[in-house]
Amino acid sequence: MKLDKKAILSGLMAASLSLSLMACGGKPAQNDSANTDNTAAESTAETTVENGLVAYENRGVTLNVPGDYDKLLKIETPASGDLFVVSELASIEAAKAQNQDVEGAGWLFSISAEDEATLHQQQCYDMSGMEVFARDEQGSYYMFEHPTDVRLVREDYSVMGDDSSPDWQNWTALNEWAGTVRMNLLADNQGMLEAFTRTNNMLDMYLARAAYQEDAKYEVISLDNGPMSPDATISLKYAEQLMGGNDVSYEVVDTSRTPDGEYIVLSFPEDDVRFDFFKIDDGRNYVRTVWSGDNEELMLAHFADDNLTSTDIAQAWYDELVAAKGGVNSDLGYTADDLVGRWAEKIAGRGVITIAKAAEEGKYDVTVEWANSAFEQNIWEMKAVAGNGGELTYENGKWTVRTFESESKFTDDVKYENGTGRFYLNSAHEVMWEDNMEQVAQDSVFAGID
Repeated sequence: MKLDKKAILSGLMAASLSLSLMACGGKPAQNDSANTDNTAAESTAETTVENGLVAYENRGVTLNVPGDYDKLLKIETPASGDLFVVSELASIEAAKAQNQDVEGAGWLFSISAEDEATLHQQQCYDMSGMEVFARDEQGSYYMFEHPTDVRLVREDYSVMGDDSSPDWQNWTALNEWAGTVRMNLLADNQGMLEAFTRTNNMLDMYLARAAYQEDAKYEVISLDNGPMSPDATISLKYAEQLMGGNDVSYEVVDTSRTPDGEYIVLSFPEDDVRFDFFKIDDGRNYVRTVWSGDNEELMLAHFADDNLTSTDIAQAWYDELVAAKGGVNSDLGYTADDLVGRWAEKIAGRGVITIAKAAEEGKYDVTVEWANSAFEQNIWEMKAVAGNGGELTYENGKWTVRTFESESKFTDDVKYENGTGRFYLNSAHEVMWEDNMEQVAQDSVFAGID
């Protein structure tokens, strides 16, 4: 199925039209005919009033509504499905007065909770009107759902845009309040909800397919070893690292800023969609989307961790796919001696692997030092032996956590002495470490520093 980017953008424009109504603020005008009965049929929710706020509680989640706004709203708290459905009462009454069966009249927003599998399925496609904003310890994800069109209903629409009209004042004030609900829900439900976001641009949708759809057809391509086909286990961790959300955001920038040179490609050939991750040093956070032949969009990634780049993640993804095909070292003619040296973790630089030839023939002394902080360091020590294709394997790894009181005074806490795993070189002559005990380096690539 081909994804129609124009259709996606049209949906987003419709959403922005509805949300643009939130720009007008102010306290709502009084509406003497407002219906204050906001109890939903068959609901087990509780409602309390305190400090001018009406608190609606449903399935452990509390929604606080200012009393002046509550009089203008119909708030449903169903026993199943959505937690809260919030609509403007005047629109509902106007639709009834005109004998109109207008589904969703006056709807402002709903709050729902989804399990992880449902969220992952939704992420694979256009989520216009749906925004994930929180999660809880039980594995539920909370969605803020809003209309992508204007749901205002009136007998006389001349009130629209009339700032002197009480009707318009009420509508705009309620929309402005709706825009604060996600933040307020997090504040009012501390200890239960934590902030969690995922964006839903074109890259996000296809990353979700690579991560969560077992039958997704795509390739990760580089000139190093050509196209690499999917591996669900490997792709999951890298795709999630690249998805927009808490730790990374994407800014659309002018295509005139497109870098030159080589790039890594995430390609979905059946949909005629690809994403290019540029390798040039000053372009390692640019991602180009190309779809339907010649349509292009350029984005700039912004990571919460300044040590991360989108290209480094894409490169690590590609390298692990290559390694999983089994033959990286043998194809390139590496030997165990090619791993001798010092290698630093590429993204954060806090982990260093030192590999030296041991006195015994065919054996190698390996030390991994990885700082947690200035006062605590992880140290792995192992005696490795040369294996097929130049890899080094070990079965006696010792992990020690060293805590410093001063530069010369420290204590050691040995965690285990039976670690197993292997070290090998990827196609870019960088070290990969597979630790079978804790998988501490599963997202890491180590570049030579000596």
